[in-house]
Amino acid sequence: MIKQLNKLKVTTIIGVAFFAIFSINSIVIAQENISNSSTTLVGEMPFLNQDMVLGDPKAPVEIIEYASLTCNHCATFHNFVLPRIKDKYVDTGKVKVVMRSFLLNAIDASASILTRCVPEKRYFKFMEILFTQQTQWYDISEYQKLSGIHDQRTANNIFVQSTIDKVSKVANRLGINNRKIEACLLNEKIGDYLYSVHQEGIQKYKVTATPTILVNGNKTGNTYAAVEKAIEAALKF
Repeated sequence: MIKQLNKLKVTTIIGVAFFAIFSINSIVIAQENISNSSTTLVGEMPFLNQDMVLGDPKAPVEIIEYASLTCNHCATFHNFVLPRIKDKYVDTGKVKVVMRSFLLNAIDASASILTRCVPEKRYFKFMEILFTQQTQWYDISEYQKLSGIHDQRTANNIFVQSTIDKVSKVANRLGINNRKIEACLLNEKIGDYLYSVHQEGIQKYKVTATPTILVNGNKTGNTYAAVEKAIEAALKF
């Protein structure tokens, strides 16, 4: 949830501050060592600049989920609720699920950027791994330990770098080498795209917390019972 921001004391992504977060917290991996060739790759690298849809795009009911990769409630939804929805409604052609990022902090932003650089067929696998293994790569206790040793800024920087290193290793397993990861994190077009998704969530759907679940455009709860009820009601129309 948004309360995570207060725990980490990381700048919220608002307006032009979005890109400032990256420089403040040293998000990109070894930027100082990026070669001229990989810098050239930044402008050329394709990325997933569209809604990622789970299920039949023509399904009669649409679920839109606004989620943060660092949100524990989002992990709960993905690990325990979404699989049941998929089995009963998505795999039977009744529902499609649209996954959208709602960026809460610098780590979330960088991890979300990397999910947009994997091959399209591996996007949902990447998301699945990040949510099922969330406590392994986003370990709040690690940050707390760092805070007891270092000043706040240093602790933030070390924690951000550590978490992104872990996410990058997952990306490696899905076919993205370190050069592409560097280029991906430096590609402002991806940040622009994700920021536009974030802003649309706020302006169009009044999203203020994660996860926010919409069934055919209407907000509902994030429990299985709440989503199931909303789906069944939508299917009757």
